[in-house]
Amino acid sequence: MDLFWISFVFISVIHTTTSHYSCGPYRKCLCYSDNKMDCSRTMLPLGQICKEIGNVTRPNITRLYAEYNGINQVCSAYLEGCERLTSMYLTGNNISEISNNAFNNFKILKFLDISNNSLRVYREKGDHILVFPTSLETLMLNGNFKHEVTGNETYPDLQNLYQLTTLQIDGLKNTPFPKCYRYIRSLKYLKVSGLNGYCNLPLVTNNTFESLLHLQELNISSCNITSIHAGAFQKLSMLEVLDLSQNMQLGFQNLRNVSFGLQFTNIQVLNYSKVYTTFGIGTRVQKRDICYLWNTTLREFSANSNRLILFETNAIALLPKTLNIVRLEDNKFTFSLYLLQVVCLSNLTELYSNMQNAAHKPSLYFQQPENLVPKYASDLDDCPFMKESFLRNISNSIDGCPYFEPNKRINFSEHLPRFPKKLKKLYLADSTLQYNVTSIFINPPNNEIEYIDISGNVLYSWAEPVGPFPKLRYLDLSRNYCSYVRPIATKYLSSVENLQFHQNFLGLVLSDANEGSQIFDNLTNVKVLNLSSNIIKYMAPTVFSKLTKLEKLDLSVNNIDAWTVDVSNLNSLKYLNLRFNALRSLPRSLRTKLEDNLKRHGGRFKIDLRNNTIACTCEEKDFLKWMLKYKTSMVGFRGYIFQDNTGKRISADVFIAMVKGLDKECKSYVLIIVLSSIGLSIFLAILIGALIYKNRWKLRYLIRLSKIRHFGYRDMTNETENTEYIYDAFISYADENSQFVSDKLVPYLENQGLKLCLHGRDFQPGRNIIDNILQAIRNSKKTVTILSDDFVKSTWCMYEFNMARMDNVYSRQGSNCLVVVMFENIPAGHMSNEMLNWIQLNTYLEYTTNSEGEQLFWQSLHEAIECIN
Repeated sequence: MDLFWISFVFISVIHTTTSHYSCGPYRKCLCYSDNKMDCSRTMLPLGQICKEIGNVTRPNITRLYAEYNGINQVCSAYLEGCERLTSMYLTGNNISEISNNAFNNFKILKFLDISNNSLRVYREKGDHILVFPTSLETLMLNGNFKHEVTGNETYPDLQNLYQLTTLQIDGLKNTPFPKCYRYIRSLKYLKVSGLNGYCNLPLVTNNTFESLLHLQELNISSCNITSIHAGAFQKLSMLEVLDLSQNMQLGFQNLRNVSFGLQFTNIQVLNYSKVYTTFGIGTRVQKRDICYLWNTTLREFSANSNRLILFETNAIALLPKTLNIVRLEDNKFTFSLYLLQVVCLSNLTELYSNMQNAAHKPSLYFQQPENLVPKYASDLDDCPFMKESFLRNISNSIDGCPYFEPNKRINFSEHLPRFPKKLKKLYLADSTLQYNVTSIFINPPNNEIEYIDISGNVLYSWAEPVGPFPKLRYLDLSRNYCSYVRPIATKYLSSVENLQFHQNFLGLVLSDANEGSQIFDNLTNVKVLNLSSNIIKYMAPTVFSKLTKLEKLDLSVNNIDAWTVDVSNLNSLKYLNLRFNALRSLPRSLRTKLEDNLKRHGGRFKIDLRNNTIACTCEEKDFLKWMLKYKTSMVGFRGYIFQDNTGKRISADVFIAMVKGLDKECKSYVLIIVLSSIGLSIFLAILIGALIYKNRWKLRYLIRLSKIRHFGYRDMTNETENTEYIYDAFISYADENSQFVSDKLVPYLENQGLKLCLHGRDFQPGRNIIDNILQAIRNSKKTVTILSDDFVKSTWCMYEFNMARMDNVYSRQGSNCLVVVMFENIPAGHMSNEMLNWIQLNTYLEYTTNSEGEQLFWQSLHEAIECIN
């Protein structure tokens, strides 16, 4: 975080205090309990506001916000009554003049923001000089450079502000800060950034900042810098934080000159992000670029968004040994020898490398400087630290740090990758990693890693263990399209306490009674488990049996319709998120366990059942009464979906009243229900017996037909494979989509010379529908399914889909004879597990009405039918 603005952020947080009342002229302002008055955007004159403040004795207003009020002048008369203020915010007005004596009576004003106005702050020779209270500690003058640039401007004389610690100001081209700033010994934080105002410093010379001898933090981000002299920061011996980010014409090679001067400072944090255009060619970090960093006290280094592709061999060893945090996000890193040398960063504790190879909006190209390769220019001699003998000594002094001799062939088998021993946090999210995770041994085994985020990649299968991670506490594997995990894969994760596994496809493997019930057995210390959005419908009963320390379980946004998990060992469970499922109740075992945990640990448990359907029926009476008893534990209780026994939605208040009357209502009908059930059972038994006897020959026929259908899909060894087809494609669709089929699909495909089979046109009249369907599928080279919401609701359509799927698997040996056309978006909850599994594992076509997209669709469909696998 930018330390420059710590005080400003603190004040801004206080600004959000909610305890307030109307006050000020015409009661248009808001006064807060922390002695703040906010009159921003009220268009009240400054004189009226200050007069009101002067009349107020309780509470004592010390901070005034009068932003965006159209104020154009500040003089002593307007400020009468505001003399007791400690902070004044006047940003976003149209102030063009401040009189000499305006602040004469201000003795305790510490914070003044007059940014984004029209003041002549940057005086030329003979211009008026602004006079500010000598008590100021923070002054914001940025955004006042709105007149035409003449090239004769200079920075204001602020030497009388001997208590000033923080200054934000615009940056002037070829204009060093005047020598009078040497007398402001308290000035520690300077922000000269184009992100907050005007800044144009194409060349930073050795005397640009030489008068700011006491600076600890300097922010010159987004200042159009193209070149920096080697001694630009040499005299800033107290400098700890330097931000050079978003100077997109600076280039990475200028880091040589920057780092040379930083050797003589107390530098702790360097932000060198986005010094290169988004769409430039890749950047190779060379030894000469970072050589002088070795001799600095740098703790944190950021080089995000620079299109870095790799480090020159042995260059990483030149990063300073004091380095703790490295940020290399949004770059283009590729595999090379430098990856084996990350271990040379012996004191590295945090590595941020998210968003590798990320895509960027093409519109950014026109908003950034031309993609030119920055010219390498430096008047420095060769850096002594980049000599091979010096690099070899660095390697020898760090355990496990390899040194690679120039121009010598490397045997990778002799150099296993190692983590820096002190590394605690590793971020590799959204980096297009696409792997089936196999066994990886982490070296050294006694590593210090506590936090790993590899979310947003494509780690689609995890079959073997990775580790060991003896101190790992947080692991994020979310958004990885993962559909398979073997129990042995979690072998080295016993120390994990927080596992984020949401937005994957674990539903099928979690339902497996063998592997699915053991996936989490090694996670004996996990306290937080997130399995949200994993297409879960059913889970093996013992899937969480070893998670005795589990406190928070998130199973939201799945398709769970019944709780099947054994909770007898979940003795620490306090929070259960079941939002967006299909549950109607919770079993007694789960309710009892939550009550036991409440007694055992105190406090209260929390359950989120929003977006499920809770029906007020006698069958669920015990559960409903339990809900009412613990309604304060039900997250968002009044937003639940409640229904009466007819299916009509009711409010929470009506639901509560109905549950309270369930005992009386259900008791009255118990005897009637029992007698009716007995009578109905007898009647149904007689009726079914009569129907069976009456239709005995028909039933025999149906049984025979079922046998024929079954053996029709057996791969008989003595059958000759059918390679001659009557039709090119059988079109399976719902009647609701018949207009699309008859008006568009059939004309297009048949005009292309394809022969199609349609149930309304080509099925043999008088023949059994099932026979017609099976014959159409087997006599067609491909089956084209027009998938829509009506399709999945149709029994016959789903029958056609499943028969085509079985034909593909058993009769045609997986030759992809089924072509799925996604005609419209279908909620996952409407589709069967078989259909979801097919769509996840096979490519489908998506219909669009966009002119160009539709043309591509028809071409792709024609090719899919013609294709012979």
